[in-house]
Amino acid sequence: MQNELNNKVVLEVFDKIRRFGEPYEEGHMLDGVVASSDFDGYSVVLSGSGVTLQLNFHQSYQFDYSSEKLKSQFMDKIDYIHRHYNDRERGEE
Repeated sequence: MQNELNNKVVLEVFDKIRRFGEPYEEGHMLDGVVASSDFDGYSVVLSGSGVTLQLNFHQSYQFDYSSEKLKSQFMDKIDYIHRHYNDRERGEE
């Protein structure tokens, strides 16, 4: 199976959502994507728009989605956060 996911990008996006996002339920939300983790930090979860992505400690991952279109839109949001929140400070536009 070809690895369709860049784990490093997912972890960077998780960190950016935690730094720049607003508190939301048991995580943080930024641009419609929620970042949360389990109690010991061995897996991180990004979710939004009907898609959930769980990245586990040993870099295995699991997607949950109902259509390829939703998954594609979700991954576009991940890419946007990765590209646009690189050096921004909280509150800057």
